[in-house]
Amino acid sequence: MARRTLLALLPLLLLFGCARPYERTAKTLGLPKDAVSAAEGRAVLEGNGHRFEFPAGIRVATVDGTRYYLNHAAGQDELAEADAMLLRAAVVDPAPLRPRPAILLDPGHGGKDIGCSVGKNAEHAIAHDVALAAQALLQAAGCDVRLTRAADQGPTLQERVDLAAANPPDAYVSIHVNAAANPEARGVEVYTLPLPGCDGTNANAKAWETPLPGQAHLPQATRLALCVQRALLRAPGNPEDRGVRHAHFKVLRDVPAPAILIETGFVTNAGDRARLASPEGRRTLGFAIALGVLDAFRR
Repeated sequence: MARRTLLALLPLLLLFGCARPYERTAKTLGLPKDAVSAAEGRAVLEGNGHRFEFPAGIRVATVDGTRYYLNHAAGQDELAEADAMLLRAAVVDPAPLRPRPAILLDPGHGGKDIGCSVGKNAEHAIAHDVALAAQALLQAAGCDVRLTRAADQGPTLQERVDLAAANPPDAYVSIHVNAAANPEARGVEVYTLPLPGCDGTNANAKAWETPLPGQAHLPQATRLALCVQRALLRAPGNPEDRGVRHAHFKVLRDVPAPAILIETGFVTNAGDRARLASPEGRRTLGFAIALGVLDAFRR
């Protein structure tokens, strides 16, 4: 009798007891139950003004049209809970209220360390010009803005961390230029730390065993990274979307604030180099970064 009763109830148990693929993820993200559609190994969650795409089995996702690298590969039926919770805090929940956010802009390299270069186009000078353009627009918008260095200075990584730790900003933005052996490599990318215990997205970027100071600020850092990447993609010149990625760079690990590191383009690519080499191109990149930062603090 008990077996016959169980068999009779089985359809109801399947209907009400088992969540549909990505239904649990939608709930964690704070999206409605009907937000999920899935086909051909790809889950699409859309609601509350946001759209998430999660191809199963890989870390590359799309968040509101921007490429984003997950900390764990997306599953067939759901996203890792830690990734879903981070995305909810970074994307769906309201932005933190900061009437006059404090921004610390960090032009990479400097002094004797020129960074990567092709001809007269050196990373340290490009990064500083981009930072000055971003500073001008952020200050005009009412932000409290500092730079980690002047044009002729080259503070160490630890000195940059110490400057941020002495007066923690609401956002730490490190600005760099990329280079590659392949001259076809192009585009913009923004880095945050991975979640605790997770690998970065670069080769040999293995997880750190101990929690890092920067990981306490990952929700706002992720919001900041997505907003800045989206703003850079809207800039003239049709930059390629290389995504929001993860790495254990020192300024991301040790700065006690929401911190991102931006690669503004490849100096080794002719198209990117033309933008990076011109004063107008550098202003455009700086303005885009500033607009992205401002977006990250808008509710």
